[in-house]
Amino acid sequence: MNNYDYEKGIYSTITFTWDDAKKELTINNRKGSFPGMLAEHKFNIVCVENDKGIGINSAEKFDKEVIYKGKKIIINFI
Repeated sequence: MNNYDYEKGIYSTITFTWDDAKKELTINNRKGSFPGMLAEHKFNIVCVENDKGIGINSAEKFDKEVIYKGKKIIINFI
């Protein structure tokens, strides 16, 4: 559904943070909610390299698959 409820503060956000030194992706706590919001999301994560995860083509293989339920998750890539 497309509407302007976000103008009334009815929305949610999920912040992603990458720590290059630790090779760690953090998917932070979801902030906000709205009617009909999905309770969980599946994120297919691809670490971008010269020959993978760039350009118009989708990645054929994912480095990690994460089921996110609104709570902070830390994913290590070492």
